[in-house]
Amino acid sequence: MIWIYAAFALLILLFSLFNKGYKKGFFEGLNKKENPLRPFYGFSLRIYEIFRSFFPEKAGSKVSRMIKSLYVKENVKREIVIYYVKKISFVIALVLVISICGFLYCAANRTINTVTTLKRNEYGQGSASYELEAGYDGTSETVEIEIDERLYTDEEIYALFEEAYEAIKEEILGENESFDEISSALELVSSYGEIDIYWEIEDTDILDYNGRILAEIEEGESLTINLYATFSLEDITALYTYPVTLVSETLSEKELLISYIEEEIEENNNAYESEVDLPEDINGISISFSEISESNKAIFLVMGFIGIIAVILVYDRRLEEKMKARQDQMMLDFTEIVTKISLLYEAGLSLCKAWEKVVSDYEKRNEKEARFAYMEMRLALEKMKSGLSEADAYEQFGRRCGLHPYIKFGNILSRNLSKGSKGMKQLLGGEANLAFEERKRLARKKGEEASTKLLLPMMLLLVIVIVIVAVPALMSIGL
Repeated sequence: MIWIYAAFALLILLFSLFNKGYKKGFFEGLNKKENPLRPFYGFSLRIYEIFRSFFPEKAGSKVSRMIKSLYVKENVKREIVIYYVKKISFVIALVLVISICGFLYCAANRTINTVTTLKRNEYGQGSASYELEAGYDGTSETVEIEIDERLYTDEEIYALFEEAYEAIKEEILGENESFDEISSALELVSSYGEIDIYWEIEDTDILDYNGRILAEIEEGESLTINLYATFSLEDITALYTYPVTLVSETLSEKELLISYIEEEIEENNNAYESEVDLPEDINGISISFSEISESNKAIFLVMGFIGIIAVILVYDRRLEEKMKARQDQMMLDFTEIVTKISLLYEAGLSLCKAWEKVVSDYEKRNEKEARFAYMEMRLALEKMKSGLSEADAYEQFGRRCGLHPYIKFGNILSRNLSKGSKGMKQLLGGEANLAFEERKRLARKKGEEASTKLLLPMMLLLVIVIVIVAVPALMSIGL
């Protein structure tokens, strides 16, 4: 597990470094403080492009509509790409942090619990595999020990499934490639399908019934012996011969240690017992075992997966919150805009001039916070100056704002140009009154939301007060 975390962290760092300069000009002009994950943007952009090559973005998607509204411009392709690049970068950074934390955790919690016994699996569950840290002769080795499943008594044994002579050859080879070159232990299976298998070995001084090679075979030499397998099914038996050629093999220190451990376990334990005692010494040298804990090491993978899902959901949620803030802000500004247009129109200015005057006043104020309604008005004014008709500009303004009062306001202004200005003052005045009422309603709603948000801290304060009062009282009663 520790190497999985290390591999993830290393791959992310290498890919990010390799793609650091990828389309660097695309990200020019971005504020460094607002883009702390800029080193990952190149890698993220490449991932985005690969993803979009298989799954092109649908025209007019929800994200593109929201970004178009928030940036108040016609062409927002760059902003959409940067939005997804930022999201991918957050995911990459999260995976990197999780991988590093997982690596450090695994490294710091490598071994625990000195063990003296191992648990056998019940019959039919297969052998149990244990990864242990063996302290032997002043050194420490990580060894994997296979403990066979617990055997039943003669009364519990039932017929096991097996196959035929040719099929059994692959089973007993173990790690060997052919019967002509046997250099490691054979796996002399006791059953195969419904057939019980009983083995006889031509010379047990050369090969034991565990399949281990006992004879010392010189390098370059070979030794051939026969293995006899009696297959038994009901009252029918058949004898098959397996001639095998043994060749020399040089075991590593680790393999030799595992061989010693397994031999000691086999000799000093009963196959019918549920627990296995580990040896205390090997060839007169003391040995100790420590269990390698794996219980909590996968938690970082789970945390990483949950974190990725959370980043994706939260990032989109933040965009929706920005849209909600935009709508609330535009509703607050609607009264002011309609009132100004109405007063300027009543003062004798044309709608276009009144519109231009409102935009000009906004730009002179140098607002620190962008006011989306005024920015949409400025975009509509730019379109009019570029040749778009006033009526179409007003209608597009309402549709871009996406709120009913603005859509209605844009339609009123558009109809005024086509049908004349009769009754225009009354319409604008009515809209101003409605906008004022809507602003009061919105202010009340905001106040109610604020009071609701205060409930949680008030409840926490109440609990703290109760604890401060009740604990000394209970302590005095106890005394």
